[in-house]
Amino acid sequence: MAESLQAEDIRESLTFRGKPKSMVSAVALLIAGTLTFTMGIDRLYFVEAIAWTFLIWGALLLYGHIIDLATVYEVSEQGLVIKSPLRFWALSRNWDWGHFTRMDVIVKKREASEADVELQVHYTPEDSTVLFREDIPFIPELAGEIADRAGLKPERGQAMQSFSSIPQEGKDSYTWK
Repeated sequence: MAESLQAEDIRESLTFRGKPKSMVSAVALLIAGTLTFTMGIDRLYFVEAIAWTFLIWGALLLYGHIIDLATVYEVSEQGLVIKSPLRFWALSRNWDWGHFTRMDVIVKKREASEADVELQVHYTPEDSTVLFREDIPFIPELAGEIADRAGLKPERGQAMQSFSSIPQEGKDSYTWK
């Protein structure tokens, strides 16, 4: 009997993947920069400089979108593990549940869908004053797991009390502490 209770207390680990974003602006900048050279209109210094700027910004935007898409969020009993194989400066981060300071749900526009909402998770490691923030695509199940396992509660009086329904009134920020 005691073994079955212990097995029920241990929750399974869950894995969530990043969501794709529109890469149209990145591809447009890359195409515009490339066309400048292929059409031969790069004879002026400023035109060539702008073309190179478009190519660099397009590549950086595309790299950022690919990082977001390849990131994996693992929720386990020990904490939140953020794995990003293309983010070379931080391939994996392990955040234990006891040091989450807050979570913000940012609604970016009126009548928002899940794509228009962003989740910001704030974490301070033990014996440190450094505050880390991870911007995560809004996945209601992931937000619920983080709030539940980290013991975060919604602030009083705010319109958003659960993650299943997004407030439709307009832009706003909702906080769990």
